[in-house]
Amino acid sequence: MKLENGNFWTKTISGKTISVFLVSSLILLSGFSGVFSQENKSGKVLRLTTEETVKRALDSNFKLQNLRYELAKTDSSYLKAESQYSWRLVADGSFRQTVLPLNQNNVFTGTKTSDDTIKGGIEKTIRTTGTYFKLEAGNRRFDSNAFEDKSNPLTASFAGLALPPLYTGFITATVSQDLLKNSFGYKGRNQEKILDNQKEMAKSQVSLQISEAIVGSLVDFWDYSVKLQSLKTFRRLKENVSNIRNLTVRKQGLGLSEGFEVNQWNALLAQADSQLETAVVQKDEAKRKLARTLKLENDSDLSEETDLMEEIPEKPDYTKDLDIAYKKRADYLNAVREKEIAELMLKNAKSDQLPSLTLSGSASSQAQTITSPDKNFTDATDGVQSARYKDFNGKVSFSYPLFDKGVAAGRRDSEIGVRQATLKETEVKNEVRDDLRGRIDSLEASYKIYKNSIVTERETQNYYSGVVRSFQQGRADAVAVKNALDTLVRDQLSLTQAKVNFNIDLMRYYIAKNMLLERFDLDAEKLIPHLD
Repeated sequence: MKLENGNFWTKTISGKTISVFLVSSLILLSGFSGVFSQENKSGKVLRLTTEETVKRALDSNFKLQNLRYELAKTDSSYLKAESQYSWRLVADGSFRQTVLPLNQNNVFTGTKTSDDTIKGGIEKTIRTTGTYFKLEAGNRRFDSNAFEDKSNPLTASFAGLALPPLYTGFITATVSQDLLKNSFGYKGRNQEKILDNQKEMAKSQVSLQISEAIVGSLVDFWDYSVKLQSLKTFRRLKENVSNIRNLTVRKQGLGLSEGFEVNQWNALLAQADSQLETAVVQKDEAKRKLARTLKLENDSDLSEETDLMEEIPEKPDYTKDLDIAYKKRADYLNAVREKEIAELMLKNAKSDQLPSLTLSGSASSQAQTITSPDKNFTDATDGVQSARYKDFNGKVSFSYPLFDKGVAAGRRDSEIGVRQATLKETEVKNEVRDDLRGRIDSLEASYKIYKNSIVTERETQNYYSGVVRSFQQGRADAVAVKNALDTLVRDQLSLTQAKVNFNIDLMRYYIAKNMLLERFDLDAEKLIPHLD
């Protein structure tokens, strides 16, 4: 993963494509206590710290804001499934009226009857046992016109049996329990664990996306800093070429240089000026993009301070780091959770092969009166509270599908899922191991290259200075000066590149351990937006 001509490109590592944009921008986080400064209209420079820069990105970047809301929704499936264990307030009413012709069948029941029931209560499924429980109270009103028609000779003699509306009050407790397939909530508890794992997987995934989006929003500053370093290099190049050209002109006046040598340096000066103009345009474009990303004012003037890491904060320890990676990396933890989910699904699939045996029952305390409905609940002697009149109901339900290929296929697929999850866990574990080893090797190598580049640039600078002195004294020609200058520019750019690559590998090392957010005191819980 390198930086060429001020442009970023990507490199595939362990089957994953990591953007240099993402990683390099993190370098800014590690290297800067103040990422950039902003000059307002009054001329006062406002220096933004790393935390302020991240906060500005979180508050202004659309992708980050959207991901933060997604993070707030990661537990939605879990909470929706939890609703089945909530208390519920239930109520219903039924109203029925029947009108029949008078005949021998309904002489004693009446030709017109009304049967109305109103009831309400609470119900709940108990989480730990899967037991369904309901407690309700209600009142039934029954009214018949039996024996009320005194003009009918068949019923007139029984007028004394006619009754006003009859009110029956009751309080009923109902319990239902599955004894086999979902024995005492066995499947429900497994499903709850599955949803909890899925919630954690979603949170890990969205948290990873948020961390990538955070550094992605800061990549514009990284691009700006790279363009700025390039601008400084080409500015120095133009100054050096101009000095050598002027010196060559003076030597030509003394007869120590030829005219074509001046022509050569004129061409090199024009070339350096073009390179400088291109660098200025690229720097200004990167600056405008940075201001747009972080919602800075259009006339903001950013400082030219860039400070990358020059030393490894802590020497890598492969054994210790590998243990941390296994505990923190989202890809490995999610692979472990996928295996646990597969095992839970297999347990539920085995339960599905069992018969369904449900035991349910209800018990009621009731009372009747022809006075008023409230009498059933207020009369301590004959009312519902006296518990003198009871109603019990019990039921056993058994269901077992024979030769159900669908259930068998479900268990087969669950067993395959466990094996696949086991293979994936092993594969991801090996990927994490190799990725971390590669990151440590790359970090140590890039650190050595960076230190060697410092020596190379310093020696080349001394060599160039010596060639210029020799050129001034007439002991070196223009070709030697040009070659020395080209080498100096190349080594200066290489030094910048080596420093950038070292910082990139340092951040990739932190990413390999998934310690980046902790290093900058960021976690998923802090990023969840507060909803009113």
